[in-house]
Amino acid sequence: MQKDSERRDAGLGSPPRSLLLATDLSCRCDRALDRAVMLASAWGAKLHVLYVLEGNEPEQGPEPVPGGSVRVLAERHLRAATRNHGVEAEIVIERGDPAEIILRTANELDCDLIVTGIARSGNLARAVLGTTVERLVHRAPMPVLIVKTRPWRAYQTLIVASDFSETSAHALRQALSVFPDAHMTMMHAYRMPFEGFICRAANEAELLADAERERAAFLPSLGTPPEKMARMECLIRYGTPESVIGTHVWENDIDLVVMGTHGRSGRFGILMGSTAERLLISLPCDVMIVREPRALPATIGAAGASAGPRLSGNG
Repeated sequence: MQKDSERRDAGLGSPPRSLLLATDLSCRCDRALDRAVMLASAWGAKLHVLYVLEGNEPEQGPEPVPGGSVRVLAERHLRAATRNHGVEAEIVIERGDPAEIILRTANELDCDLIVTGIARSGNLARAVLGTTVERLVHRAPMPVLIVKTRPWRAYQTLIVASDFSETSAHALRQALSVFPDAHMTMMHAYRMPFEGFICRAANEAELLADAERERAAFLPSLGTPPEKMARMECLIRYGTPESVIGTHVWENDIDLVVMGTHGRSGRFGILMGSTAERLLISLPCDVMIVREPRALPATIGAAGASAGPRLSGNG
């Protein structure tokens, strides 16, 4: 039987069999825990809950609960979240650098998805949407799901950001396979280079026509069954990715935005570095980052080593 890590590297799209939740046990991270339990239950996947002790932080009191321990608190959270869900779950407590430990643990446990949340204080929280999450999305060989909202329903409405690259094709295939029942919208944002120095009206029609031609060539290359493609909406809009995707999220009650990493550059590229990171921070909904298999680093080394390629596109 093919190992999960081999399935990931091959870019096979199917529901994850094993999830890793990285949490600091704060109240806000309960949203990520609830979402991880919901997904594990729906997929029949095993759930690993990881808490990382930093430096000299003791596992036994006084923090995070007087007279208690990290493990007691974690087990209490897990019991409450998994009750009546039939989820197989276990607690993992490690000491070290959060990003390094998360990556190593996810790799050792053959996890197909890392789930993390947003918090205001604590070890992992100090770097939420900063150092730790940035290193995760740049280096993790599996998708990383950042949970921002309370999970009151399964993911029903999704946006997949696309720059018509193989990277965004991989992200789209993954989204279609993992969330087959969701209403999915592929969104492409285009914008004129040096817009302030060129007459927009004279060139926008040409840019739109180019984007439409690219889309027409891109969709058949996905190799996706027609019945899945029939359920997907494709939108091309003028503007920055932040404005185009952000506006659509706000106006259409979107549950999740999926973005690829290591896309192409050029006038159609939208997913590089600062642009994807701004989207990750600014969007009010959950975000899943899917890394292109061929862009993976050869090994997951110690944190602080080469961070790998940046999120791709024009940013």
